[in-house]
Amino acid sequence: MKIKTALITLVIALALTASAVAQESAQKGFVISLKNGSSVRGQTLSRDEASGQLRLTMTETSTGAPKSYAIIAMDDAETISVSSTESDSILVKLFGGSELKCKEFGLNGDVVTVRLGSASRIEVRWDQIESISFAP
Repeated sequence: MKIKTALITLVIALALTASAVAQESAQKGFVISLKNGSSVRGQTLSRDEASGQLRLTMTETSTGAPKSYAIIAMDDAETISVSSTESDSILVKLFGGSELKCKEFGLNGDVVTVRLGSASRIEVRWDQIESISFAP
């Protein structure tokens, strides 16, 4: 009887672990690593001009409207990067039509530092950014 209970417990634990790993690896988009060690994933990133907080859209409706989102203080964000494969990137659209693609960017007050390569970077003010989104 004890062996049967132990086997059932083991099967349930393995099923829950496999489910958690599948959920973690399936979602593409941004990964915001927080200073407390946790991370948040989402598709579209914007900034509230009044408070300076980041709004990360986590799920969207079929029309692309935000369904759920996280509000993150910029002081709590450590790094923002793309979560998936080498071909995925972050698309920063600027007012005026320009676009920048990158794998990672940093935040420093009202300035976003877009890292274009190992040595290249561009600093862009938040008021010049139209949107920041995940670009598969």
